[in-house]
Amino acid sequence: MSPAEPAKTNASPKATHAKDKVTRRAAIQMSAVAIAAATSGTVRADRTQSTLGEMLSRRKSGDSEYKATAIGDYHANVAEFGGQVAAPSRRLLVPLARHVPWQFDILIIGSGYGASVSAARLASALRPGARLGVLERGREWIPGTFPDRLKDVTSASRLELLGPKKGEIRDPTGLFDVRQFEEITILAGSGLGGSSLINASVAYRPDREVFQQPMWPQLLRDRVYLDPYFELAIAELGANVEPLDYSSKMLAQRVAAERLAYRGARFDPAAITVARSMQGNALPIINRQSIRQRNCIDCGDCLSGCNVGAKNTLAMNYIPMARRAGAEFFTQTEVHRIEKLDVGYRVHFTVSWRKDDGTFERCPGSTTTRVLILGAGSLGSTELLLRSQSECLQLSQRLGFGWTGNGDALGFITKSECPTSGAGRSAYEAACPPVGPTIQSNLTYPQRPLPGRVLIQEGAAARAYANAIGTLMLDPTMENTQILLGMGHDGANGRITLNERGFGQVSWPELLNSEYRKLIRFEFEQIATALGGKYRYLRIFGDKMISVHPLGGCGMSDDPLYGVVNHKGQVFDGRGRGDLDYQTGAPRVHSGLYVVDGAILPTSIACNPFLTISALAERASDLMLDEPEFADLFATT
Repeated sequence: MSPAEPAKTNASPKATHAKDKVTRRAAIQMSAVAIAAATSGTVRADRTQSTLGEMLSRRKSGDSEYKATAIGDYHANVAEFGGQVAAPSRRLLVPLARHVPWQFDILIIGSGYGASVSAARLASALRPGARLGVLERGREWIPGTFPDRLKDVTSASRLELLGPKKGEIRDPTGLFDVRQFEEITILAGSGLGGSSLINASVAYRPDREVFQQPMWPQLLRDRVYLDPYFELAIAELGANVEPLDYSSKMLAQRVAAERLAYRGARFDPAAITVARSMQGNALPIINRQSIRQRNCIDCGDCLSGCNVGAKNTLAMNYIPMARRAGAEFFTQTEVHRIEKLDVGYRVHFTVSWRKDDGTFERCPGSTTTRVLILGAGSLGSTELLLRSQSECLQLSQRLGFGWTGNGDALGFITKSECPTSGAGRSAYEAACPPVGPTIQSNLTYPQRPLPGRVLIQEGAAARAYANAIGTLMLDPTMENTQILLGMGHDGANGRITLNERGFGQVSWPELLNSEYRKLIRFEFEQIATALGGKYRYLRIFGDKMISVHPLGGCGMSDDPLYGVVNHKGQVFDGRGRGDLDYQTGAPRVHSGLYVVDGAILPTSIACNPFLTISALAERASDLMLDEPEFADLFATT
């Protein structure tokens, strides 16, 4: 099947019901085993009953005051836009009468950090009458409606995870995009706001030495040139440092860092993008963009979607900024390929609508634009360019190379002597200590040479996953299991190619035996020893690495022989393998074609990347406003 064609995505209700029954039966069996293991010996009967009740409660979902408030706040926030941010996608299928030969002056694919920042900044600078559109393959999610049970998370998967149809699209609007490859599994978000909907919200500025590596463009090798854009993104996203020792898992991580100080470990509270208020949840918080939010209740459910309205996703800042400035958002619209025209680009897509019976109607279409910005993420933007190469759209031979999982690694410490209380509880009242946001602290080794530096953060299991993880760790309540999330410098030697169905796939044969993998596992073991526990790792998807921060594939460079885009995000013209433009003296680029997302990072950065992506997008937007060929698009100040 070509990715340009609508996929058949509908399973029969009978088959779906049977599959759900198997999943439920397996969960019950796993829970029983865990409870039996946890309640053997001298554990009291009342604790057994409490544990069973806690696990069973996580298998239920329902309404709550927090959810109702979050839903009400969202409706209040989007009232000025007519009830929702996104416009009906059917409008894309009906061309508008315009005085120019393209439907959009600027079209952006994706709505993650790079895309949404670009939309906000460029839309606010457009002259009257100019048109900017954003295409997002997922749907518009409302806080208070995110899944909080394992069954619901599985149902919200974009792809089939198991069976003969593994890897095929099951729900084109699904929230969780899990891509499984030979050496690594990748998770990304799919919805209006991209991965901001399901990330851990940690705002982290990379070490200065990261940018000094020779793979980075010369103009970015001193971070001082990016620092103003970092500051701007921090302000718009509302990042603030967490209070010290605010949760059990945070305290446990500090204890580990202190015990590892002899090895050079340093502990710092993390800066995260969540709303906090001394007033509690009773009164709304009005953020910098005049959007209503609520105080974080420390439920630990950041990774499955915030049902309280406290998380500063892009739907709370850059997206409403762009919408107010006139940007048009179209959800449930998946782009398959692009076509270069004499002037501008044609974008081929499929719009998906869910019918009353739960199946999908899919309608192909296309539209045109003068300027095209790819912000579909590392895999998305790279596979789009790989599909779209042609005689007219020749690209750098480095397309697809230099991919990195950012050194992401997942580990667990069982039987920690320090309580951790890492099981999420979602938007429900609970008489227990705060779980905290998913991540609240950073453990680093800043004195090491750059290749040996790692960032290790503590984590929480969202309510939907807590039973499964607690069962596997033989700790049903997750009271003494510390989750570790690591990042580092993995060498960026992965490559994205297209499989037989035209979808991007990552290959990295040396990854599983790499020195980096040995290093990060060794560091996890050291933390486990410091906490008096045991280090474990899961093989849910086989003995693979797991990444939630895919980067690269369209790396930046000063030379098209070594990269796909320049420091502005402009896509190099591959004809002549890097001929210079006689007017600018710089390598030729495809006019009006940009990539502005995690795909352009030429190396791993060993930290949570959304702040870096946002800063690069702020800078790219600034520079686009000064491009002479687009001067007619933007209002003069």
